[in-house]
Amino acid sequence: MSTPAASPTPERAGKRSVSLPQSLMKEVEIRTGKSGFSAVVSEALEQWLAVAKLREAVEADEGEFGPVSDEAMRRAESEW
Repeated sequence: MSTPAASPTPERAGKRSVSLPQSLMKEVEIRTGKSGFSAVVSEALEQWLAVAKLREAVEADEGEFGPVSDEAMRRAESEW
């Protein structure tokens, strides 16, 4: 039987200064309060990074194997 993985230690936060449109900041703060702002930015950056990594993987795959054929796309869509 495997043992459960230990809980990861929370990573220490860093600070960056960013410029954002004031209207965007106000809308986020209305929904989260000022204390939730960093969490929203962190979540958005995590999602952006995941998409960027996925794009890089697809581009590398296409570079090695070429683009996905129309037929393969149709088969994948029909199985989905």
